[in-house]
Amino acid sequence: MKSHYLHPTGFALGLTSGVLYTICALAFKLWPIQTLRFFNDWVHGIDLTLIGKIPQFTFWVYLKGLIEIVLSAYVAGIIFAWFYQKCEEHCKRKGWIK
Repeated sequence: MKSHYLHPTGFALGLTSGVLYTICALAFKLWPIQTLRFFNDWVHGIDLTLIGKIPQFTFWVYLKGLIEIVLSAYVAGIIFAWFYQKCEEHCKRKGWIK
């Protein structure tokens, strides 16, 4: 079993999140109401269409959000890889995996 390394895992998750964020931003730019309705299902009973208004969506708003999501996902990836390594070490010590 191959171990997860901190930096590549964080970097891959950061890049993946950046791509998903860009797709979401494009969908919101093209179909704002439908995108809000789509994400209603993700927030478990909160009706985003009632509390959300369609904001001014500029390139700078997009860029700021992109940077925030990529950096947050990078840190999340590092934390995930660290936990994964610890779990893998534990399972190896117990003889559950090779």
